[in-house]
Amino acid sequence: MVSRENRVLLGSLFLVWLVVTIVGLTGIGAESSVLAFVVLAGVGIVLPQLYLAATDDDVPGRQRVRIAAVLALVIAMLGFSGADATERLIIAGLVAALLVAVVAYEFTAGYRGTAAER
Repeated sequence: MVSRENRVLLGSLFLVWLVVTIVGLTGIGAESSVLAFVVLAGVGIVLPQLYLAATDDDVPGRQRVRIAAVLALVIAMLGFSGADATERLIIAGLVAALLVAVVAYEFTAGYRGTAAER
């Protein structure tokens, strides 16, 4: 039997395939590195990890959020060096916003943990 986590990850891969197929058939945004980054990192990695962080108790949510941020950063660094300057700037902004969100999440979780100990 396939675990719930594997079903979520396979579902996100199917969704990535579906979006890529639709983009390929319609041609809308087919040359956009930003769209490719959002589909690969956002739909393929970040969304399923955030969903599992909110609903799964086997792996701590903080760990899943960190995994999503690091993998999005890796995809941005490895996959989009050939994009033009404007697209690289947009992708860098998206990654920076994601990393700021992770820092804020960690700060909030640490604060709540400290407040709970009192």
